[in-house]
Amino acid sequence: MTGSHNPPDQQIEGSNPLGGSRFSLRRYTMQHFVLLMLVNGLLIALTIYSILLSNPALIVLSSVAMVAAWIKTALVIWAGLRTVAVEIWIRRLGMGDFEYRIEPRGSDEIAEACRALETLRLRSIEVVRLQLVEQLSAELAAANAGLEARNRELDEAMSQLREAQDQIVAQQKLKEMVDLSSGVAHEIRNPLNFVTNFCDGSAELLDELMESLSRAEPDDAEIAEISSELRANMNHIRRNVGRADRVLQGMINLGASHGTWQEVGLNLLARQSVRAALDSYSAGNGGKTPVVEVREDPADPQCLVVTEGMALAIMCLVQNACEAVALSDQPDAPITVSIRADDEMGSVTVTDAGGGMTPDVLDKAMTPFFTTKEGESQGAGLGLPQAAEVARAHGGNVELASTPGKGATATLTLRLRPAEGIESAA
Repeated sequence: MTGSHNPPDQQIEGSNPLGGSRFSLRRYTMQHFVLLMLVNGLLIALTIYSILLSNPALIVLSSVAMVAAWIKTALVIWAGLRTVAVEIWIRRLGMGDFEYRIEPRGSDEIAEACRALETLRLRSIEVVRLQLVEQLSAELAAANAGLEARNRELDEAMSQLREAQDQIVAQQKLKEMVDLSSGVAHEIRNPLNFVTNFCDGSAELLDELMESLSRAEPDDAEIAEISSELRANMNHIRRNVGRADRVLQGMINLGASHGTWQEVGLNLLARQSVRAALDSYSAGNGGKTPVVEVREDPADPQCLVVTEGMALAIMCLVQNACEAVALSDQPDAPITVSIRADDEMGSVTVTDAGGGMTPDVLDKAMTPFFTTKEGESQGAGLGLPQAAEVARAHGGNVELASTPGKGATATLTLRLRPAEGIESAA
């Protein structure tokens, strides 16, 4: 018949509602319990029969036997319950339930079985944990392998990115060098062209002067006029040569702070720099001196700086502000110079009420040789870049802010005590 290949014990276990095999402890306990109940029934009947016969000896004997049977029955019930509990524990342990356990009681075989099962449970837990560790180790090894591969990919990507970055930096530096060279050439070529033109004009004037002097009766008025024009040409030549010299000197100073590091008060340094800037501006603008208000830091902060370089940087900011105000609708508007410092950083902020800068001009303001001035006496466009280089040499920078028509603000920041690397670099 189909399905008759199961072992006899499995067939019996499948049909037994108690789930026990022929030699199961539970089955044996139940059989023992049924037998004891049958014996108890017979003893009860014997005791009742003895009472009916009024036989004292038989009554005592049957009563003693009945009590002994009850005691035995109680022991069998207790052992059976413990046996069933142990078998349930075995089944749950076999299903992987390692949390379930029975506390061993006594020193009989059931208690010894409980102790053995507890040892088995603990070892099973260790085995499961070991398997889990092995599984996690295998997963971790696989993850590490994937991570190593990913790291290799990232390293390759980073290497390519660094190469691309180096190329971009090299291209940017090349572009900056081209722009710088173009600016230098433009700034020097302009005064040289003026010098050439005035030299040519002076040569023509000299020929005219010699011709006038060679006449029998020289014209004094003509000679005076030619001499005046020659003198004017010499002044133009001197001015343009000075302009070219300033360009070259600015190139020499750009990116460098000459001098020694000295301890000085930031308030004092700013005051002296403002005074020097106003004197320089006044000398070149017919004695006109703008109104500048210096707002000092009450704490009178001390700083370690290259005084020549820092003074030059502050002067550049102040002179730019003076020129911006002079070209605005309010040429008499005051300029404010504010000094502030905390424990580490100091700042000098120059604020003017000039015409301000457009976003396009603001973006290019720090570019060497960029200038908005026009004419023969235009600046070289090195003031702000040089001020920024000096500030960076002192651990700070120059930041610009402006709104067209509402003035501009230039803030020079510096570290009061530059780090060794910055100090030595400067």
